[in-house]
Amino acid sequence: MNDTVDMAYRTVEALFGPDSGIPWWAWLAPIFVVVARMMYPVMFPEAAAAEAETERRLAEFRRERDDRGKDSDKGKAKDKGKKGKKAKK
Repeated sequence: MNDTVDMAYRTVEALFGPDSGIPWWAWLAPIFVVVARMMYPVMFPEAAAAEAETERRLAEFRRERDDRGKDSDKGKAKDKGKKGKKAKK
């Protein structure tokens, strides 16, 4: 267990310590990106609402498109049957 804790300590020290190959300020950009991504809906509610509306419309469009694709095969079969009945009368 001591070996595991020692290995973890050395890994953290290599990433964040004074002898690290990555400077302290280089860690700020990824942290800032993560925090900004989480805060985006709070900082820009109109833009977030517009994106949500766009996603909703796209999902509705895709659902309708998929339903039309499924109904087109059924619709052709139904139309043939109706034409046949009208022709008999």
